[in-house]
Amino acid sequence: MKILIAVDFTQIGRKVAFEGYRIAQKNGWDATFITCTPSAEKFFGSYNPRATLGTVGKIEQKKVDEDAKHQLDTVIAAAKNEHGESAPVKTNAYVANGDPSEEILNYAKDNKFDMIIVGYKNHSGIAGLLIGSTAAKVARYAPCSVLIYRPDTETAEKLG
Repeated sequence: MKILIAVDFTQIGRKVAFEGYRIAQKNGWDATFITCTPSAEKFFGSYNPRATLGTVGKIEQKKVDEDAKHQLDTVIAAAKNEHGESAPVKTNAYVANGDPSEEILNYAKDNKFDMIIVGYKNHSGIAGLLIGSTAAKVARYAPCSVLIYRPDTETAEKLG
């Protein structure tokens, strides 16, 4: 079986990665960790970013993606370290550009994942509504089972 673990780089996002790795390890599943960066093309919509941003925009997008990949690799390494290698998990890392819920759903469908793990909520205010809506949209439209990670009350209060 294959699971897709949606990771952002908040403290709760890190907990999602660790829990996803633990589940993959316990069950002998392959785990792909996905994170999403903003896409200049989607951000500007019909306003043509290629004509406006040109090479500079592409270079900046590449830098953002490389940084996200490095951070994602660091989180995966920390999860492996936390849970040990007694039962090694085949892991992959993928950086997508655009709306997180759309990218998670498309990647899961295109790659035939058996389960998606996402975080419930990890910010307050408007950002929290957006993150919460990502989990809700993924749960509603996923082509497979979805596990929504929710930290216990004590952990959630510590993490904010």
